[in-house]
Amino acid sequence: MRKEEHITGRQLISLTVMAQLGTEVLSLPHVGATTAGHDTWIAVLLSGMAAQLGIILIWWLGSHYPKRNFYAYTSQIVGKPIGILINLIYGTYYAFSGLLITALYTDILKRWMFSLTPRWLILLMLLIICGYAATSTLKKLAYISQSFMLFPVICFLLIAFSGVYGFDAKNLLPIVSDGWSPILKGIYAAYSAYIGYDLLLYAYPYVQTQSKKKLLWTMSIANACTIVFYVVVCLVCSTMFSLKQLIVIPEPIVFILKNYKVQILQSVDILFLIFYVSVVAATVYVYFFMAAKAFMHLRSGGMGKQHIWVWVIVCACFIAGFFMTKRNDLLQVAAFQDQLSIFLVVGLPVILLIISGLRGAGRRGV
Repeated sequence: MRKEEHITGRQLISLTVMAQLGTEVLSLPHVGATTAGHDTWIAVLLSGMAAQLGIILIWWLGSHYPKRNFYAYTSQIVGKPIGILINLIYGTYYAFSGLLITALYTDILKRWMFSLTPRWLILLMLLIICGYAATSTLKKLAYISQSFMLFPVICFLLIAFSGVYGFDAKNLLPIVSDGWSPILKGIYAAYSAYIGYDLLLYAYPYVQTQSKKKLLWTMSIANACTIVFYVVVCLVCSTMFSLKQLIVIPEPIVFILKNYKVQILQSVDILFLIFYVSVVAATVYVYFFMAAKAFMHLRSGGMGKQHIWVWVIVCACFIAGFFMTKRNDLLQVAAFQDQLSIFLVVGLPVILLIISGLRGAGRRGV
């Protein structure tokens, strides 16, 4: 297998932020409104804090094996057969996640911009771009993500300034009017928006930092940036729309930008969607990269080459994309993927951490 070059803490921040954002920025206020109501921004904020606990969990697990990535030490924790099965599950999960995000954004582009363009053509272009990037090393992906960081900053500014006119703070009141139960449901619904920090599972041994604590701080900064982004988006949408409107509009932020008029720009929403392609692409190529690495570790000595696995994944996703064309079907699949994400990003690492701790205690004769 190709040896990974090390990346810096700043590069890890850019990779993590881009991996976390995905398509959730467009739909999170709508999804949150159906569960947490006016208190969506509170649920999103608390969900980000819960994601911070997930980061600590993965950092703690990785600190047990500081010189090996996740796919390399699964067999060491649970044995070779189960370790191979876990790597296979993660590879399939990341490939499936990349397909789902691509299909969702294809649907958004189809409805808002390219109504006459065949869906398969939009999907193919996105998959080819993401696949080509995913054949790179972790360091090259980090360089690409750093180059793309300007675009989410521009998107954030467009969203923030779009909320200057026409907002009504009364839409946020009363706070916690229905108790904490809807907010807790909203935390669960919003948690999948922060998935992407699990990049640390693979990247842990390849980050140049002065200490393990420095690495944790780096991931925390990335997560904090994502929290600010999501909370601002939810606050802007919640102040611009009533609760009934948010429940009906699937991508409220695009709707706001469509009606936001700037003299030098005719269609701010189109500009936003074009810039946001870079963010979605970054999320997808990270997932394809993680999937290829998982499949390569199905054998201890390495199994195949990264670029071959990536293009196999791209071809499989393109074929599967023909069966994922209806929006309702995509949303149902996305709901299942959210549950799967929580198990694989939170549940399974907890189990592996416990097993690793027990085995370590046994070796010390405790």
